[in-house]
Amino acid sequence: MNFEQFWVLLILGLSVAFVTATDAIASTPPRLPSGERTPAEIDPDLQYQEVIRRTVGMIHNPEAIALAERAELNILDVTWEDTARYYNSAVGPNISDLTIQVQHRDPTTDALRLHLMPVIRHPNFSDRTADIPLDRFFLLVGNEQGDDLRRVSLREFLGNMRQYLSEPDSWGGRERSLLADRDTHVLVSAQACFLPVPQGGIAKFNPVLFNYQSSAGNPAVLTILATREGTSVTIIDNQRDAFEAGATWGQRLFFNQNGERASLTGQRISDFRQTEEGSNTAPPLPTADDQSGLNMVMLIQVPLRHREPEYRQGAILGADVMMAPAAPMGAASRSDVEEAVIGHGELEGPFTEVDGLPIERDPRYPIRVTVQFYKATSNGVVSATDIQQIRQQIARVYDDADYVGSLVVDGASDRPTEYDGPHEEPSDWWQEFWQRYEQNTGRSRTEALELFRWLRGESDRRGE
Repeated sequence: MNFEQFWVLLILGLSVAFVTATDAIASTPPRLPSGERTPAEIDPDLQYQEVIRRTVGMIHNPEAIALAERAELNILDVTWEDTARYYNSAVGPNISDLTIQVQHRDPTTDALRLHLMPVIRHPNFSDRTADIPLDRFFLLVGNEQGDDLRRVSLREFLGNMRQYLSEPDSWGGRERSLLADRDTHVLVSAQACFLPVPQGGIAKFNPVLFNYQSSAGNPAVLTILATREGTSVTIIDNQRDAFEAGATWGQRLFFNQNGERASLTGQRISDFRQTEEGSNTAPPLPTADDQSGLNMVMLIQVPLRHREPEYRQGAILGADVMMAPAAPMGAASRSDVEEAVIGHGELEGPFTEVDGLPIERDPRYPIRVTVQFYKATSNGVVSATDIQQIRQQIARVYDDADYVGSLVVDGASDRPTEYDGPHEEPSDWWQEFWQRYEQNTGRSRTEALELFRWLRGESDRRGE
């Protein structure tokens, strides 16, 4: 099977064939010595809070970490999905942090909290990527207008993007295309994302993207979120669409349902199949030869021209924003990982696309495609079988690429996704970033670091 055949199969959803069955044993909350039920067994909100806690804890689980490292993978809660990074550096002229975030109300305090979900991928720093021809990627469109879904190539979508907006006039100016001459290939990475989903439950979540070069009215990337239910386009300015819980590290991404936004949802594939089989109005379940991309999401970043601001002087360094101590894990359990079927939840308000801005493509940088395979877990435990299947899923995305390697640590290359411009990190990069961040958000570096630690559950203070 060549990659083009494989990618079409992925779009049709054959990725769900990797369902884990051997270790699917649900965990049961411990009982009190008297035989009475624990608070988590009595209160569904407490029970789900425990599911979230265990899922988040995967990132600090020594056994899970060891299994992933043996497969040359890392377990992370922030992934670096960059279109342009300096050589041997953690930063660059167009870089983005991607997180998967779940909001939940603590039933004991009534306070809303945000939680970063675990993700398995190749190490952030070296950032192993694949160069894959643009013409091998396809999207489903029609959802933005409330129409039936139809399939278009990514090249067609980018070449006539105004046609695929809920409000074409939200794109200021007269441009219709975000294609560049360099776009023979796109820069691709793959990852497995875990959601807190007990048997019979559904997780509501958002991918959240923080682009270091974007600011209000001055986006440096446009995102395209592609799922089995359609395609959704929005600019990234790191300000809009905050959680009810408050500010976060980046901007939430939503599904566009006819101009209205909705968060994404994840359901166990076993529950999804039971629901579909029991529905008189549902379409026939997909067969092994025709499935519907149930567990896969593509997040596509298109670099945009943006203003380079001037800054006042002030010394700040900030690599420690990515560092955090480990947290202890609870008692060991067995894996109950399944594929997670991705859908969308209730409508939450108007969907923002281009916000009236006259955006233009920045041809210096490649388009970045992050392929995500979503998993459901109730306890954050992964088995060797789970990791092996994740490794295979990720590897198949890379297998038939024209080039695979690191644009960060392998040195200069002639890859078509190598960006144009200086490749050495400027000495004042962090200084300029923190000045831009404070101007855009009103938060100082100290407040930003506190916010980040709050997101990771390491602090009770939000940093605001």
